[in-house]
Amino acid sequence: MAKNKKNNGTKSTNKPTPSVLSINVCDAIIRDEQSKKVSLIGLFNIIRATSFPCTHPLMHVYIALTNGHGKYRTEVRFVSLEEGKPIMGMIGELNFQNPLQVIEMNLCWQRLNFEKPGDYEVEVVCEGNRIGARKFIVTSPQQEIPPTNGTDMR
Repeated sequence: MAKNKKNNGTKSTNKPTPSVLSINVCDAIIRDEQSKKVSLIGLFNIIRATSFPCTHPLMHVYIALTNGHGKYRTEVRFVSLEEGKPIMGMIGELNFQNPLQVIEMNLCWQRLNFEKPGDYEVEVVCEGNRIGARKFIVTSPQQEIPPTNGTDMR
């Protein structure tokens, strides 16, 4: 039996790249078991530290993705933009049943260390491709920052 020359008898492995619907950094995430609705508590994009290095005791990252189909090796990591390298991350597998499905992740990070003030990101990578990021700032009380919501570390 002759193989189809178009695909040499192999299945196509092209699958859609997931899309990021949201990336949020907050103090806590609550999911109502009855309604399945999610509440994000204490959203912030600035961490104010009294000294460096500093350790943020506990933060949650909520991520919602869609447009995937099948399994994806996924990494969520904190990146120092100044140094261009990850400071911490998690790797796992996501399995989308269909492209309309929304996968929500609630990641809890304890004792996240920041060596110095600067710009950081929460970055989402699927199958080695960066698909989204959320910037946040780590600052000292003396630094001028734009008016916004933040969290204090002592």
